[in-house]
Amino acid sequence: MGLEGNPWTLFCDEEEWKLAEWLAKRVNKTGTDEFLKLAITKNCTQPSFTSNYTLQKKLNKLPKGPGWTCEIVTSTGDQVDGNGNPLTEQHELWRRDPVECVHELIGNPAFKEYLSYIPEKVYEDAKGNRRVYNEMWTGDWWWDMQERLPAGAVVAPVILASDKTNLTRFCGDKAAWPIYLTIGNIKKDICCQPSKHATVLIGYLPISKMPHFKDDEGRQIGRYRLFHNCMWLVMKPLVDAGAHGVDMISYIADHPEQCLIACCKENHCPRCVVKSNQRGDHFDSPLRNVMETRATLEQHKNGEDPHLFEDQGLHTIHYPFWAYLPHTDIFACITPDILHQLHKGVFKDHIVSWCITIISDAKFNARFQAMPKFHGLCHFKHGISTVSQWTCTEHKEMQHVVLGVIAGAVEPRVFQAVRAALNFIYYAQYQSHTDTTLAQMQDTLDEFHANKPIFVELGLRQHFNIPKVHSMCHYVQSIRSLGSADGFNSESPKRLHIDYAKDAYQASSKVDYIAQMTHWLELQEAVFRHSVYLDWVTSQSQDVLDLNALDDDDDNADKQDLADSDTTDLSFSQFIQSHPRTSHGYRVAKSCPFLNISVSHLQSAFGAIDFMPALQTFLTRHFPHSSIAAILLLLPRQHHISDLKWLNRLQAYPAIPNRNHRKPPSPARFDVAFVIEDRHLLLMHSNNDTEPIAGLQIAQIRAIFKLPSHYGIFPHPLAYVEWFRPLCVPEPATNLYRLARLTCNGVSHLSSAFKTFCKQRI
Repeated sequence: MGLEGNPWTLFCDEEEWKLAEWLAKRVNKTGTDEFLKLAITKNCTQPSFTSNYTLQKKLNKLPKGPGWTCEIVTSTGDQVDGNGNPLTEQHELWRRDPVECVHELIGNPAFKEYLSYIPEKVYEDAKGNRRVYNEMWTGDWWWDMQERLPAGAVVAPVILASDKTNLTRFCGDKAAWPIYLTIGNIKKDICCQPSKHATVLIGYLPISKMPHFKDDEGRQIGRYRLFHNCMWLVMKPLVDAGAHGVDMISYIADHPEQCLIACCKENHCPRCVVKSNQRGDHFDSPLRNVMETRATLEQHKNGEDPHLFEDQGLHTIHYPFWAYLPHTDIFACITPDILHQLHKGVFKDHIVSWCITIISDAKFNARFQAMPKFHGLCHFKHGISTVSQWTCTEHKEMQHVVLGVIAGAVEPRVFQAVRAALNFIYYAQYQSHTDTTLAQMQDTLDEFHANKPIFVELGLRQHFNIPKVHSMCHYVQSIRSLGSADGFNSESPKRLHIDYAKDAYQASSKVDYIAQMTHWLELQEAVFRHSVYLDWVTSQSQDVLDLNALDDDDDNADKQDLADSDTTDLSFSQFIQSHPRTSHGYRVAKSCPFLNISVSHLQSAFGAIDFMPALQTFLTRHFPHSSIAAILLLLPRQHHISDLKWLNRLQAYPAIPNRNHRKPPSPARFDVAFVIEDRHLLLMHSNNDTEPIAGLQIAQIRAIFKLPSHYGIFPHPLAYVEWFRPLCVPEPATNLYRLARLTCNGVSHLSSAFKTFCKQRI
């Protein structure tokens, strides 16, 4: 198709295509028919499709991705019918060819800039002493695999994720078991964005209650075998493709599903051969061996009684799907699961539960309620016991403040154990690791295990044979092998359930829904592909116009190039540099709610200590419905955490009456900030972890204002602050600093000089 033709192919023009795209994505079948039958649609819009049926016919002609097939899988139970024959059940397995999906991902031009085909060794220093582990191709596994392959072969690590999810919202038991696929060649931050479509759906596993088995144990084993049988059918194309460069299966799943994949019981580790009663001990156990496990399962199938079958807690799954996959050590490829193992498991289910028992539920909630508000922190104004639906967001918000909540309320060893566990969780979420951070991560794990006996001494635990606590010992090894753990977090598959399971189910008639879901998803994929194609056509057309403009007027083009080169990102251009380093900045709120305020009382000679109460009274009286006075600070990117720069909002405003008189006024808010007092000292200790706050002093911001013009022109906004005492030595038990306001003769001492925000930093 030429660019001069109709790029919208089946549709009249761009407007009609946009209408069809909106109807396909946002409106169900009944709603589409009703919309197209409206008089205004028939008389004014007049699309070429007049019903949902004709629209679907057009959409079905769009280019599609890998097709869906349905296979019937039969499972045989241990019950018999009247003739003495074993009962069977037929299951539908919907799947797509994973090799075609891999080819689609690699061949997608949208991922051209985000693909890597060769392993890399990245170092933090010029001498190559501190190695960096970030993307999958920076880990040791990729290097080891590349050395085994012949020259010219390309490694394409296949990353799978599966998780059963409910489809019905309030009633019913409809569920789906989707399988997702992506490849390690694509940058992990792209794979984690559902809108990029870098992770694709390759199948729906069947779900059955196994009524043809006699008891629960038989039904459980039947479901396990059905899972492995179906996964083998899904993965079979990868066996032949392994010789051509498609290698290794990495699997993202929660603990029960990890054990299902590893063919072991849930009271055993799916990665290593540690005994079930030794999982709480702090030592490394060897990983499970694929060949040894296959041999043990084969011996058990032949009626033998190998001791490893019981020692390693294996199930009677004699044909695991991974047995013959090329270049695949399934046990080493079971990745860390930050969501279920750390956030929900170690932290919420154990650490928080133990602390509540020690402190009491009422005091624990009261301490959460007493925590001050601050930008970026969630304030649990009703405590945590009222939270009915816990998500990863709530877990993270609790972790931000829980050390302040328990400080002084628990024994020092309890505090140290909790702090070590939290430090480990934060290290696990790093997007980029070095040898140094991995050593620190291991130190925090050692500290947790050194202090965890306190929970036994307090009667909270009798042992630590907890699968999710044991899983922490595998994180450092996995990061060195496969890259940072944030790329394998199960948060991403759970988000994909919305697009690939729940929305698809809602678009179906709820009868024979899997077949309808696959058809709906196929159309959605076709619409997305065509939309991306049209965006590309538009960009190419624009390039042609730009080239013609260059040919017509080279001089004007040169001037335009110079103008474009000076254009910067609008969001960053609004920030004014505020620090010795160029990566810091600030931005004042667009409008000031407290206008024309006299600043005479802000001078120390005129009694500045009484300024704040008078200002609060004045603002409450004259500006009851004002917006918030605030300033935004642009902080430098932290490469371990994110490639993006951070924004912090500082706010200072008195209590503001509510427009609705039935509700209480908004409480006053005066944020606290670190103020740079000694720039030289700060820069000298900027890379020193032992004195991270050297050159800084804490102050509470009482007012943010600009100097009136009749006092002179000053380029920066000013802040009236109340000082805290300088931070000296942290408390030995908690390693936290105790804050106290700076006083003079028993009265809080406010600063006698105002600080400009060009000298401040959070």
